Amino acid sequence: MDYAIEVDFVHLICETVLHLTIKILQMKKLLFVGIAALAFSCGSVENSKEYKELQAKYDSISAVSSGKSSENAELAKMIEEIETNLDSVAKDQMVVSELNKEGYATQKEKIDAKIAGINSYMEQNKAKMEALEKKAKKSGKANTALQKMIASLKKQIVDKEAQIVEMQSTIQGLEVKVGELNQTVASKDQEIATKNDEISKKDNELVERQKTIESKETELTTGYFTFGTRKELAEIGVIKREGNFLGKISKVSEKLDNSKFKKVNIKSLSEIKLGLIKKKKIVSAHPENSYYFTTSGEEVFLKISDYAKFWSLTKYCIVEID
Repeated sequence: MDYAIEVDFVHLICETVLHLTIKILQMKKLLFVGIAALAFSCGSVENSKEYKELQAKYDSISAVSSGKSSENAELAKMIEEIETNLDSVAKDQMVVSELNKEGYATQKEKIDAKIAGINSYMEQNKAKMEALEKKAKKSGKANTALQKMIASLKKQIVDKEAQIVEMQSTIQGLEVKVGELNQTVASKDQEIATKNDEISKKDNELVERQKTIESKETELTTGYFTFGTRKELAEIGVIKREGNFLGKISKVSEKLDNSKFKKVNIKSLSEIKLGLIKKKKIVSAHPENSYYFTTSGEEVFLKISDYAKFWSLTKYCIVEID
């Protein structure tokens, strides 16, 4: 029984294979005949009206396809330029932020340059955005993805403009503060200059006062002395002789010439060396208990024991010797 089934199954397979072989041979024959017929008729088809119309439609479709590719490339380029500008704006914003941290007053020129660059990028973006929208509308694009891209770029531009306005507002605030500080500094500088002028005037006044004091002190501490014989003193005009038939005495002249005396500092002068003399007499008026004469070896000295009292009556000391 099993053997019979196996024989029938083998027989069925053989019939199926034989049938498929015949079909394949028939298809090859038809293909060969078709290829021969196509080759035989090619020369006449290329010149036919139908072929030429089909070729024209194909060329038109190719041209349209090529044009669309060019438009797409141009749109993509415009989008890329806008995105590049937005990236540049973002980078410049970061630079401005860092410069602000360093101090607006010291980085003003760099910040102003970056702000000018940002404004230029944004102006370019506006122009490119308008051109992109017009191009998309003109090309009749109904691409949802493209419209979303354009809407996204417009939103980014609007957001950037808002950020730039806020940033410029902050910069203007800093400019105002810097201006106020400069005014304050200028005002303080003016106050300092005024104070310095006042101090300078006071200093000059003090210098003049000091000069006056020194002059007065010099005047108060300056004394004049001279000594000589009666004849010598009379000849230089520092003494005069007065009296009657009973006798004459030496007196100090009313008008004295300082050049005929030796100028001294009364505070530091403690003695006057008169030299080898026999007689000595003070003609000028000095309190007796403020001085005395002494001898050292054979030389005579006038010793001043109390300079304030000695010079209290006159600043001229005249000693007559012999």
